[in-house]
Amino acid sequence: MDFTQAIEIAEDIYWVGYVIPNDPFQCHVYLIKNGDESILIDPGSMITFPVVLEKITSITPLRNIKYIIMHHQDPDIVSCFSTLETLMPQKEKFIVTHWRAEMLLKHYQWKTPFYLIDENNWKLTTANRELEFIFTPYAHFPGAFCTYDKKTGIVFSSDLFGGLTKEFSLYAKDVDSYFEAAKPFHKHYMPNKEVLHHALLQVQNKNPEMIAPQHGSIITKDIINPLIEKLKTLECGLYLLDDYESDLYVLNTTDELLKQFLQDTVSLSSFNLVLQNLFNNIQKVISSIKEINVCGVSPISHKEYCFSFSKKDKVKFIDFIKESEFEYTRDLKQNDKVIGQIFIKISKKLDLKEQNMLKILLNKISIPIAISLEKELILKDLEENNKLLYQKAITDPLTKLYNREYMIEYLRNKIKESKRYNFPLSVAIIDIDFFKKINDTYGHLIGDCVLKELSNLLKQHFRDTDVVARYGGEEFIVIMPFSSKKEAFKKMECFRNVVEEFIFCDKTNVKLTISVGISEWNRKKDDIETLIKKADERLYEAKKSGRNKVVCH
Repeated sequence: MDFTQAIEIAEDIYWVGYVIPNDPFQCHVYLIKNGDESILIDPGSMITFPVVLEKITSITPLRNIKYIIMHHQDPDIVSCFSTLETLMPQKEKFIVTHWRAEMLLKHYQWKTPFYLIDENNWKLTTANRELEFIFTPYAHFPGAFCTYDKKTGIVFSSDLFGGLTKEFSLYAKDVDSYFEAAKPFHKHYMPNKEVLHHALLQVQNKNPEMIAPQHGSIITKDIINPLIEKLKTLECGLYLLDDYESDLYVLNTTDELLKQFLQDTVSLSSFNLVLQNLFNNIQKVISSIKEINVCGVSPISHKEYCFSFSKKDKVKFIDFIKESEFEYTRDLKQNDKVIGQIFIKISKKLDLKEQNMLKILLNKISIPIAISLEKELILKDLEENNKLLYQKAITDPLTKLYNREYMIEYLRNKIKESKRYNFPLSVAIIDIDFFKKINDTYGHLIGDCVLKELSNLLKQHFRDTDVVARYGGEEFIVIMPFSSKKEAFKKMECFRNVVEEFIFCDKTNVKLTISVGISEWNRKKDDIETLIKKADERLYEAKKSGRNKVVCH
């Protein structure tokens, strides 16, 4: 393609942009040739204006442009218009935009009147074609919208579907490569996942033939839906990670590492495996990371333990370390109390990007590591020092789960931490359906066997940071720090299915089901009693409405 010329991307629709040299942030301008009602879409900045003007006039005279669509008010879209307006003949023309953009654009004091899409039924009708406007609020600003040309099926998507491409490509080559280009753009540009998801659905509902974004590359029909499905998975709002860092590579890579770490803490029960995965993932992007050690002092015996992770050794325990051998250290705190430290050894000096990435990551993971470390230190100490006595004090003798007293104390501490560090906390109460019938049918020995085997299943299916306790009789309670009500529901529904398929107490082949009630701690309303009471009420709902179900609302 000759990018020095206007390029027709569909019948009477032209790309009239300018390829800015060595810039991943390309800005596209589009023209719909429509007689004396032609439409210019996002006229652009003064950087692109001389070339854009030449391309426009090669297709149609400026006097034929009646509508100028401005999807938002940013300079990359509108800054050339003060000059363009003086060149356009004095005839009827309109700036087409949303009222929220007009609030700011009016300060340019242009002479061209506004055509507000929200006051015109979200449509623009001309002699030869009709445009519809798709409201995509907050992606990336309150009045964001896209433009749909009914005649060709093209969506002009403004910033939505934009990408940061190393090399210019007018058309996206494939789903995966363009997703990688669109990912950092959307993750830092969109405020959150919900906003992006809503905007993508609004566009998807139009079943477009082509998407022409203002940035990145044009997206053809064959890759639109696969790309949308991948974009729906993005967690957005990268700038929430750090107040000072602005490098998108650093923010995006750190976000990926953090996301994987949090997934591991949810899905893996082993503290060692979580940290080994963390080391492996950091090492992939910062190859000079040679070794990570996590050390802490047991709150019981005050003995120090160190967990060492490297590429060569999966995990090893060492008695002490020399701090001088490590280039990076960080305290691991919980409630302003130092639980331990993390020590990082490198093979060569980190560059500035790697240093910033490591700093942000350590800031974000220090609290969950501290919580897991404290529990790991206690368990490690119990193995070596008087484990039996302590375990007796906090363990239910039949099921070997934590007892009610320990559960109450643990939950009280987690509520304080959740309030201080603003992480979600959920509680689930589990009850065996028709447990009395099991005792009556098989006897109390089998009933005890069922309780023990269910307890073992609970231990196997919940992570280290979750605490499982026997609440009383055939009831159990699971405390889930860092889990929202929605996440807790997924975990409990998965566990309910496991129980339903499990055969208890081999020779008797007992089958059973469970009912579960879930509540999430509300820092404004709940104390520990209210939190448990809500879960108990929802357990009652589950049993009342037929049993063998999880209720969380």
